[in-house]
Amino acid sequence: MGFCPRHCQKGVVFCSSIFLILIGLILVFSWQSICDGITKKQLSLENEYTKQFQFWKETPIPMFLEIHLFNWTNAADFKEGKAWTTKPQFTELGPYTFREIHTRTNIKFNDNNTVSFNTIRTWHFVPEKTRGSLDDNVTTLNTIAMTVGNMVKHKNYLLRRGVSFLLEEKRIPFTVTKTVREFLFDGYNDTLLNILHKIDLKGIKIPYDKFGWFYSRNGSSTYDGNYTMYTGADDIQKLGIVTRWNQSPRVPDYSGYCGLVNGTTGELWYPLKESKSISMFLSDTCSSLSLEANGSYSAFGLGGNLYSQTDRIFDNGTKYPDMDCFSPGVHLPSGVRNVSECKFGAPAFISMPHFYMADPSYRNAVEGMHPDPSKHSFYLALEPNTGLPLKVDANLQVSLYLENISGISMFEHVTPTMMPVLWFRQQASITENLADLAKTLVILPEVGTFTGYGILGIGSLLLFIGSFISVRNGWEGTEDEEPLTQNNC
Repeated sequence: MGFCPRHCQKGVVFCSSIFLILIGLILVFSWQSICDGITKKQLSLENEYTKQFQFWKETPIPMFLEIHLFNWTNAADFKEGKAWTTKPQFTELGPYTFREIHTRTNIKFNDNNTVSFNTIRTWHFVPEKTRGSLDDNVTTLNTIAMTVGNMVKHKNYLLRRGVSFLLEEKRIPFTVTKTVREFLFDGYNDTLLNILHKIDLKGIKIPYDKFGWFYSRNGSSTYDGNYTMYTGADDIQKLGIVTRWNQSPRVPDYSGYCGLVNGTTGELWYPLKESKSISMFLSDTCSSLSLEANGSYSAFGLGGNLYSQTDRIFDNGTKYPDMDCFSPGVHLPSGVRNVSECKFGAPAFISMPHFYMADPSYRNAVEGMHPDPSKHSFYLALEPNTGLPLKVDANLQVSLYLENISGISMFEHVTPTMMPVLWFRQQASITENLADLAKTLVILPEVGTFTGYGILGIGSLLLFIGSFISVRNGWEGTEDEEPLTQNNC
């Protein structure tokens, strides 16, 4: 510093140290707020220009739907109107795998920081990931006949006898054998369904011209209903939380809190941090499912929290009294949820596949159930700072509850049994490109904070060195060189 006089040297050192200390303090105390603003801007659905909106409008993560059907192998041993002398036996077929794409439509931003929308789900068959063929034959209960029976089981006796006469007169079968494609997306013509559309039976309305478990869903913009959820524009912790389904904050199928629309759709999440539980509202169940924190998960160097089901997920008040409102009508052992009102009167119940985590009585009533936690669990792995899904493995089973119905010959002598129909697995995993993008948002707060501490340390060290040199009078140069006109920095 021979070219700079002593007062100049002091000025440079002390001004630089103070400047660095101020910058360091600003970064240390303000960087988190800056990062929160960046995160909010990128993660919210404030408008159609955010990154989150682009990802949400058409989900970029590859998704697959695997469907397994249960073939009733000894159905011929069960005669209509006869008492049962053996257990129903089932063999699992599949998986029949489909690529699944979600696209949002009818998007409307509301004034209260919510957005309303419909989801179009499109499925494309993936033969290379399928075991078997869509032309495989499957035998199962006659779902339409069971639906009619379930609709009239509490009606007056004369109506039930009339239904029984109709079933007998038209020779409606107790079981049905169709191909996989007919049972799933194509649907099949049903004699009883055609008759019901021609006559007007009070209280019996089935809004389909064919029957298939996924019939009319492929490419439909209305089947899953209309959702309204928070955009996170005002509070990122509300991001994705559903407030209304089909314009209502409740569903009519369940009483109390069980009928409340709450949780996310399962695809868009707020920053979870250390949340112990999460909830999702699913149109397939017309209700919410809750998962509990259960360990950790990592993908492409990105860590996440793992959430999975417990025995509470489909309890109906047997183990957890507050879950009793999920059991409208018939009260059964724990492990299944009645969704009949959600499925147009069909006696349908949702459970974990192979009755995993359900009361053993369900498995013991039939042959062919082999619950396996490694195959039949329901879990999500979510990055806690961004809510980004790292892994989704959602597994659910659909069963039909076969029960005695007085006055209808077809069902008068059956043994009440939960009859498995199908189970499905929905899988999705984050891609490396999305993981790299998420890493930027995850490490940004630490990078800024550590940089701030580093700059603060350098400034403090420079201040210490300048003070030490001043005490030792170790500055070089003379004081009579060009005077310092400003005694500040």
